[in-house]
Amino acid sequence: MSTPPGWYDDGATRGVLRWFDGAGWTEHTAMLPPMPGTVAAAPWPPAAIVGAAPDETLHWLLPVGRSWQSVLAGYVGLVALVLWVLGPVAILFGVLGLRQARTGGRGSGRAWFAIVAGVLASVLGVVSLLGFLV
Repeated sequence: MSTPPGWYDDGATRGVLRWFDGAGWTEHTAMLPPMPGTVAAAPWPPAAIVGAAPDETLHWLLPVGRSWQSVLAGYVGLVALVLWVLGPVAILFGVLGLRQARTGGRGSGRAWFAIVAGVLASVLGVVSLLGFLV
């Protein structure tokens, strides 16, 4: 007999439910509601961490709470402005960062920066090559 679609215990992470669509496990997760009479866990990341709150300056400088794809995309995009060969790589990581941000991660700003910087670096690289060859 097959298992009906629904929310089931993740098994890997305590307090997390994972959606089973009837055929397989999906990437969709939800927190298990707290039991009556228990204290709910504090949200993560706590605001006590430096740079965690969006109104703090360090929030925009440090990669706190962002997906690794977005962080990597931002740095590759920054380096691509100097080494234009990395332009397509920055675009790739930017797209991956956007996909991760859409499925629950954060860091879409860094991902967009990587895409724009990657396109700019690629265009400058092509113009440089054409100027060198002509």
